[in-house]
Amino acid sequence: MKSLKYMGFALVAASCMQFAAAQQPVKLSAYVQLPGGKPALLELERGDGEGSFFYMQKGTDQLMQSKAATCKMFYIQTPADMANAQRDYYGGDYADARKQFASIKKKYAAFAGLPGSPCTMAALYELTCAVRMLDVAAVKELAAALPGASSLTGADAARVDAAKVVGLIDDKPESFAAIKTAVEDVLKKHNRNLDSESNGWLRYALARGAAAQVPAGAAIAEDKVKAASAAVDFYCQAVMAMHGSQKVLPMDALNRSIALLWAMPGVQDYAAKVSTPVDKSGWNAAPADFRDAVAMAHYLKTIYPSETPNELADKLDAYYFNTLKGVKKGE
Repeated sequence: MKSLKYMGFALVAASCMQFAAAQQPVKLSAYVQLPGGKPALLELERGDGEGSFFYMQKGTDQLMQSKAATCKMFYIQTPADMANAQRDYYGGDYADARKQFASIKKKYAAFAGLPGSPCTMAALYELTCAVRMLDVAAVKELAAALPGASSLTGADAARVDAAKVVGLIDDKPESFAAIKTAVEDVLKKHNRNLDSESNGWLRYALARGAAAQVPAGAAIAEDKVKAASAAVDFYCQAVMAMHGSQKVLPMDALNRSIALLWAMPGVQDYAAKVSTPVDKSGWNAAPADFRDAVAMAHYLKTIYPSETPNELADKLDAYYFNTLKGVKKGE
């Protein structure tokens, strides 16, 4: 009987220990040079959300407060869980990385707004993952509530505003005007701080807005050709801007471009007249939209090969004619 009592006490004690461990406050290590002081490694207790941080004075139990902006050095060490999430992110596993970043954002919420805070940086990475996964609904939500967003500067701040533009995509004809205005505002506000990928997001959003003005169907009417051509141009700009950064959006942009070009007046009629692959005379006589559609399909299959069947890209690629074939070097 006594042994059962002891076992019960042991279980209660173990559960209390687990609860206590779960309640332990999260701390961060940072290299800091306080005003008038020397560089030192401090253990940060928390932030105040407005750029100040709290730390325990060395050798005492006194909680001190200082503002990061007044420090000559302020560098938060990257925690192990953040490094692991970044490893998956740079490896292209956006779904898993996104879950990790969401957890990290919550875990280090007390440090939001500090320079290099894992909370704010995880939120930025989480947002980027959502854009790259084309989860527009999540992008809109995450960009609007990014913790510590006001502390971001330069390319990071520009990226958040570019993501907000992506969040405006809804494939309704009237969306183009709102997207166009938002893009102009971002370009005016951030100018050269936009990195290539963020600029690609803007171009992609413009393309979706322009394409939304074209009714879905087997063929594009003459009065919608201008909007369709604008969409294709924006998609191409997006592909070039995002080349090398990731694959999902460029692939989606190319596929949407191909679909629009295939639906352009005269393209399918011409495809029915010529054999595959097209010879030189047939290529030179082809409508520009036909040549662009074939060239993009070939680019898609060459640069972004996929194991998923793509019937339209395969069909168009079969027409491909290499204009440089047989041309001697220097000619």
